[in-house]
Amino acid sequence: MLDLPNSIPIIHAFISMLNFRLMTDQKKTDLDQASAANADTQAGTDNQPDVMVDDQVDQSAGEGAQDAPQPGSVESELEAAQIEVANLKDAFLRAKAEEDNVRRRAEKEVSNSRKFAVEGFAKEMLNVYDSLKLAVAVELADDADDAIKSVHEGVNITLKQLQAGFSKFSISEIVPNVGDKLDPNLHQAMSLVESADVASGCILNVIQSGFQLHERLLRPAMVVVAK
Repeated sequence: MLDLPNSIPIIHAFISMLNFRLMTDQKKTDLDQASAANADTQAGTDNQPDVMVDDQVDQSAGEGAQDAPQPGSVESELEAAQIEVANLKDAFLRAKAEEDNVRRRAEKEVSNSRKFAVEGFAKEMLNVYDSLKLAVAVELADDADDAIKSVHEGVNITLKQLQAGFSKFSISEIVPNVGDKLDPNLHQAMSLVESADVASGCILNVIQSGFQLHERLLRPAMVVVAK
């Protein structure tokens, strides 16, 4: 597989080499043309021209023209190399962007898996919370047996410990107030009741509190809505 970051410097070096070759070939061509022009001037001013020498000069000039590299081919190679560099750079940037996207998605998935790892367990504990809350809400008579009072106190302590555990894992209770606007994202309307004290579309009574884990809803609050 092509290593794009390591290939680009090599191609840049190749382009520099082609540029140097092009300049060298151009200088060599200019020198050959200057030599040919000097030879023609000297042959024109000679009183006894040597036909054999002229033939040799023409033959040498012809061989030099054949041996000289064609600048057009070097320029074509340079242009092709530049196009290849542009393509590799574009491919590298696309691959880098895709790599960043994959990394961000993986980080988000790992974060969510940690954040909501207790979601299933938390939903099961909501019924326990409801039962403990109902038990604590029971009012004991002043002459109640001491054993019953001890049990009631123990239930109350257990409820507080469960609430502390919920808070530790970012499980928050949703308890709307009477008169709050109904929020379909957090509340579930169980019934509509006419009311002269509460505006239409607002909460008239709370049947059961709701819960959410971080920003994810575990259970909506069940409410009665005024109409």
